[in-house]
Amino acid sequence: MQSKMRKRAGQSMLCALVAAGIGSASAAPKADDAVAYRQGILRAMGWNVGPMGAMVKGDIPFDAQRFAFLAGRTAALAPMALEGFTPDTRDAKSHARPELWDNLDDFEARMAKLREATAALATAAQGGDEAGIRQQFGETVQVCKGCHDEYREKQ
Repeated sequence: MQSKMRKRAGQSMLCALVAAGIGSASAAPKADDAVAYRQGILRAMGWNVGPMGAMVKGDIPFDAQRFAFLAGRTAALAPMALEGFTPDTRDAKSHARPELWDNLDDFEARMAKLREATAALATAAQGGDEAGIRQQFGETVQVCKGCHDEYREKQ
């Protein structure tokens, strides 16, 4: 009897903790948290794009399997980045230029192109055609560069 009561108490406690976690997860993040989130996603994308670029340039040997893995991760990350560009981050310390906020529709369209380009890169990489992979990588990098040129402060 006592073990049933403990089990129920434990289940009740677990339910309460889960409910508390759900409530806090749905609360709006602070501006600095949103900036940290988007910067983390973009850094992770760079972490994956860097070795692909080195392969395309010939700085390291081309490894189709590794490239496909990295391209897949990049495609998985790309849709997440826009979520961190919340209006309340306009004045937060970041690398975003003020023009981004004045042209939010254009920025969102560019982020949609990034999602499409990274998905196309992942698909090309799965196909294994090195020439096609290189071409799609170049197109994907141009999408990134265009957004950086327009909306990211010079580093």
